[in-house]
Amino acid sequence: MLLNKLHAALPDITIKERWPLYQLCTLGTGGEAEFFAAPSSIEDMKILFSLVVSEGCPVYVLGGGSNVLFPDGLIRGVVISTQNLKAIEWRTPLTVDVDAGFKLPMLMKEVREKNLAGMEFAAGIPGTLGGAIMGNAGAGTHGVCELLDYVIAVEADGTIKTWNLGDINYSYRKCSLSDGKRLIVSARMTFRPFTPGDEKVLESFLLRRGSQPHGLRNAGCTFKNPEGYSAGKLLDDCGCKNLSVGDAIVSDVHANFILNRGHATSSDVMKLIEICAEKVYDSTGIKLEPEIKILAPCFSV
Repeated sequence: MLLNKLHAALPDITIKERWPLYQLCTLGTGGEAEFFAAPSSIEDMKILFSLVVSEGCPVYVLGGGSNVLFPDGLIRGVVISTQNLKAIEWRTPLTVDVDAGFKLPMLMKEVREKNLAGMEFAAGIPGTLGGAIMGNAGAGTHGVCELLDYVIAVEADGTIKTWNLGDINYSYRKCSLSDGKRLIVSARMTFRPFTPGDEKVLESFLLRRGSQPHGLRNAGCTFKNPEGYSAGKLLDDCGCKNLSVGDAIVSDVHANFILNRGHATSSDVMKLIEICAEKVYDSTGIKLEPEIKILAPCFSV
């Protein structure tokens, strides 16, 4: 039995059963994980990940839960959270090693306190570094991957591999490491000294974040911006603001945000995403691609 093997291999790790996932995402929807674990060391993460993969059991990797949609009902398999991998160590005045579970806002704070620049675009972005790398989170044309020296990941065979920046393909909200074949555990990043010009850039990104909805649970931007277009403007022009399904509703402040008014289900959100995408496509011929990630297994039989 998988649970017995997990307990034997990781006696100091608590394996939780039927764990409510809605508590672990900013949107506040979703069902339960059959098994859930959040190791606090890279070695334990390696053992857990490789064991679950070798057993042919579905395994899911979860960061901060800020841009993810969990399915409703029971999610079979093991959900592994990086939330307890949160070490940080400055190697030089400009270079830092950061675990995947370290919160992006806290990293931004560290960088600013050291009077460094490079993360201005990340102002106001929640979640963890690992999740940010997987989706190359950012704003405008900038993303987290551009700051990387290398990434350390647990591969499917249980080995630890270092991915140098030159080995990683990344673009707008995309990263080649997110192909479902590994678990990111840490990264090395390099910044540059802060200049007066960076202050204006930071202010512009903070102003942009200030125009986004606050107060109700959400998962950040629903759709990626198509090349040459703003997803929010397309949705607004096509009459998507205030559309709702159940307790899921499109924000009347920014049409690229779906809000949970209190009791929304993931099915409500998925249906609303489909309705919005169809309205934009029917009106413009443009296919919107979701930026929200639907929790999917890395490996499953």
